[in-house]
Amino acid sequence: MINAKNIIKKILREWGHDILYQRRISDDFSYSEVLERITTRSQLAKSARIAVTSQEQLEGYFVDSDLIYYFESSVNPQSGDRIYEESFTNLDETIIYRIDDAYGVRGRFGEVNYWMVGATKETPAG
Repeated sequence: MINAKNIIKKILREWGHDILYQRRISDDFSYSEVLERITTRSQLAKSARIAVTSQEQLEGYFVDSDLIYYFESSVNPQSGDRIYEESFTNLDETIIYRIDDAYGVRGRFGEVNYWMVGATKETPAG
């Protein structure tokens, strides 16, 4: 039998890239001081066949996220969490994305095999 979790792990190991992940700890957008290094894979949301954060329109679906990320089942991403891309050493070159929504892709017995996440680039304050 095919183990979807192992397949996702293999895809991320061979084709993924590392990001820094920061979890939102409260509804007033306070964030954990701990940054986790997580391997993910991303693609432009506009080219994704499965719209993660979408709004149904008369003409079809409108995708309002910038990127779609794929995470292992153990990550458990939540709306409002942050993803830091590009540079881990120079914060001026870091691009920050905020998670719009996260969907667990389920397999046998309803178990989450991996996560699909829609994320939008944060605009700098001030």
